[in-house]
Amino acid sequence: MKEKPNIILFITHDQGQFLGCYSSPQTPNSLYTPNLDKLAENGVRFTNHFCTAPQCSPSRGGIQTSLYPHQNGLMGLVDRGWTLPERNETLPMYLKEQGYTTHLMGFQHEAFDAFTLGYDTISKRRSEPLYNCQKMKKNYQKFFETHQNEENPFYVSIGVTQVHRPFGVWGDPVDPSGVIIPPYLPDKEIVREDLSQFYGAIQGVDTCIGKILKQLEDLGLRENTLFIYTTDHGEAYPRAKCTLYDPGLKTLLLLSWPGSDILQQNKVYTQMISNIDLLPTLLDLIGAKIPKNIEGRSFTPLLKGETNIFRKEIYSEKSFHEFYDPIRSIRTEEFKFIINFEKSENLYQIGMDIQQDALGKYMLKLINKPRPNEELYDLKKNPNETHNIIDDFNYKVVVTELKEKLYEWMKRTDDPLLKGKIKDLRQEPPIRF
Repeated sequence: MKEKPNIILFITHDQGQFLGCYSSPQTPNSLYTPNLDKLAENGVRFTNHFCTAPQCSPSRGGIQTSLYPHQNGLMGLVDRGWTLPERNETLPMYLKEQGYTTHLMGFQHEAFDAFTLGYDTISKRRSEPLYNCQKMKKNYQKFFETHQNEENPFYVSIGVTQVHRPFGVWGDPVDPSGVIIPPYLPDKEIVREDLSQFYGAIQGVDTCIGKILKQLEDLGLRENTLFIYTTDHGEAYPRAKCTLYDPGLKTLLLLSWPGSDILQQNKVYTQMISNIDLLPTLLDLIGAKIPKNIEGRSFTPLLKGETNIFRKEIYSEKSFHEFYDPIRSIRTEEFKFIINFEKSENLYQIGMDIQQDALGKYMLKLINKPRPNEELYDLKKNPNETHNIIDDFNYKVVVTELKEKLYEWMKRTDDPLLKGKIKDLRQEPPIRF
């Protein structure tokens, strides 16, 4: 057996925490995802895993570099002209230094040229919709067959465009009567119908995962392979994607490594962690030195049972999506504090992909109200973040403390927003990346 495990990072698009085993009061669901639920049972699950940004490229850049978007320079979407500057060291680069071969199969959304990210091999570049489970199936199968007896361990990032809108292209909807509407959306038939398509898309990914895991077992690779399942940011629904509310920031994270004595089976961690913590954790797990010039922290002490404490605060941001919309937030176990640095006539942004569907058009009519400059939510009393208490005198001290911490973080990480409007660094993106 190899000394270091193979590592597979399977990352979906816009899934949030929608998975059977993640059903909770804030994100309830009735999804049928037996393969991913079994993966969780055979490994560990993090219920308070947050992304650095509620959009695709900035969040993925954080995973790649263990830096916040305003630090690594990827503050907007690749398909809208942003790309990760080559000055950054990335996860595949760090792993290559540890003897890994590094590979990309399918979707990436961090750079115009995927080769600048540090992969040894990259699957054929296609248009984005073709990076899906069905079209990439042969690639997965061939890769694992080819690499089953290699001397060096491999790291492979498998990116799929599921479950990005429009949901209907990924599979058949489930029975709408069986879906559960989350508390941040209105209980309307249009919402139920939309969720039924979302469910169908997710359950299609679950089937794909089941086939991959079976092949790994058949080839004798499963025992010494660390399988990671995650997503980039919150689900593509109003008040989730593109917002700094929990539905926009909370994401899935499952880790399973049967041959490890560190990852306990069916273990659930409720500590707050950020997706910038994944890179240093992987390096720590394989015995590599953790770089000093990153923001993430290894959570292996949690996995080893050496501590029950991890992050006291989670910081998240948004700068560019379809347009400039600078927002910053700090979250503790008890409170969420948000600063909206630009005025808006809508309470929050609804992404264009959501607006193009009937649900988005319907929801736009409901949020046509001026957005407050600052927001504060008591997460113990109001976990769904529906009651802004920024003007409540009883929370004056809390606001002062959180605002100070947020600005201290912005100063320490050299957030360009402190100097005024952030410069738009978009370029003309290529057709494929």
